[in-house]
Formats: sequence, C-alpha cells, structure tokens
Amino acid sequence: MNCGTVIRTCQKSSIAGLTRYSLLLFIAVAGFLCSCKDKTVDYGLGAYFVEIVTVQGENQFLTDNGKTLVTTENKKNYITGDRVLLNYTLLSSTDSGNDFNVKINGSAKIPLGKLTLTNDSAIKASPRDPVQLESVWIGSAYLNMQLYINYMSASHKVGLIADSTLLHSDTLRLYFTHDTNNDPPGYPSYTCLSFDLKNILGSPAKMRPISVQINTGNYGNKICEFMY
Repeated sequence: MNCGTVIRTCQKSSIAGLTRYSLLLFIAVAGFLCSCKDKTVDYGLGAYFVEIVTVQGENQFLTDNGKTLVTTENKKNYITGDRVLLNYTLLSSTDSGNDFNVKINGSAKIPLGKLTLTNDSAIKASPRDPVQLESVWIGSAYLNMQLYINYMSASHKVGLIADSTLLHSDTLRLYFTHDTNNDPPGYPSYTCLSFDLKNILGSPAKMRPISVQINTGNYGNKICEFMY
C-alpha cells in the first residue's frame, strides 16, 4: 500500500453475557485514507473516492448505495462480508452504471460488529466510557461510526445493544457501549466502526425510526436519530 492507514484488529469476546468486540488499536502515519465517510478527494494525482465498502468476493466490493467495484489488483486476503475502508480511482463503468472497474490506492479492514439484544438491567450496567465522536450514519444495513478513542496499550471493547422487550416500540433505542479496560491515558486513536443491523432489524426500508445513544467527550450524551 502506498499510503499510511489507521489499522484496527477486531477480536470477538464475551463479557458479562454481552457480545462485544475487542479493538487492538495502533496508528500508522496518516495518509489519504483519512475519512470513513463517502467523499471524493484530490491529492494532486487525480480524483480518489474514499468510503466504507463490503467485500463481495476476491476482487469485488459493494458500496452502501449498491454499486459494485471490481479490481484485478487486490493484494489483501479479505473475506466475503468484511467491511473495508477503501481508497480507489474509477477506471471505467458498465452500460448499466452500477458496476465499476477501479484501481485500489489503499485499503484497511475495519471492525464489524452486530446489534445485540439484551435486557434493561444489562443496558444500565453497560460501560459507556466517552469517545470523541466525528460522525455517525446509516449506510445500507450498517450503522457506521467515525471517532477517536484515547488509547495507550490495553484493548478497548465496544458494542451496540438494545432492549429486547422494546424491539417493537415506535422508536427503537440503541446504545453504544465502550469499555476502556482501564487503559491509561494515551493518544487520540482514529477509528471507523460498522455494526450490522440486519440480523435484528431486517433489510432497511427507511420506515423504522431508531435512535443511537453515544457518550461523547465533545457532545456529551449524544442521541442520533435515523430512519432505517
């Protein structure tokens, strides 16, 4: 890869009956894989697209708006279903306009979790150590987050939970959990996260109100509302 990236390793673990994901965080020099949100950037070498995509096969990626990206240059062993932060250049498109041949300039696998159902007492007891929130958005069937975590050496644990008894309420309330695991103060570590909502909520239809509660250091107890 010809650019620095933020690299995250995700290890699934079970904590107090809740499924969470351990993040072993470390930072490489920041290059032009610098934002998780879909955007086009120009670094003097032409236009590049940067967005989170889902691996569809050895050389195919699916964007959250349903376009297929095809490359012959993928040198990383991603598996189908992985979420990847991809920096790419468009080379050509098909007549349908939905498939594109692309050149990959850089890529990094990002942690992928799933929405977990639990109970009210577990939600109240869940760790919600603050994060520095940059953005949160829905893309296809995923809740995506862009944030900074104060990291020194210990693995952090994150999750997304909801009360199973309120699954059919008018607005489904989701809670982002974050456990620093007593990590001492360190340095702001940039990360992107994705949570698959389809396992609980089914395919998105933009008809279901949901809210996501996130404890942040820059916005306080932030509540983000979406239609899923």
